[in-house]
Amino acid sequence: MQVVLGATYRDGVLVPDRSLGAEKEGKRFRLILVEQEEPSIKRDRFFRYVRSNSFELPEDYRFNQDGIHER
Repeated sequence: MQVVLGATYRDGVLVPDRSLGAEKEGKRFRLILVEQEEPSIKRDRFFRYVRSNSFELPEDYRFNQDGIHER
């Protein structure tokens, strides 16, 4: 069984956001923890990437739409 669910770490205990159900009671699980990032961190990382991979086009640059399909 594979389930992805959120959880919060409080006072030394990992508290899942929802129950797995009574049939899972007493069973052991292997966990992979991935820390959830705040949206603002993701946004900042995205814009840093855009800035580092952007460049200025010449003012007279014109995209040749017709030439895009030529081989």
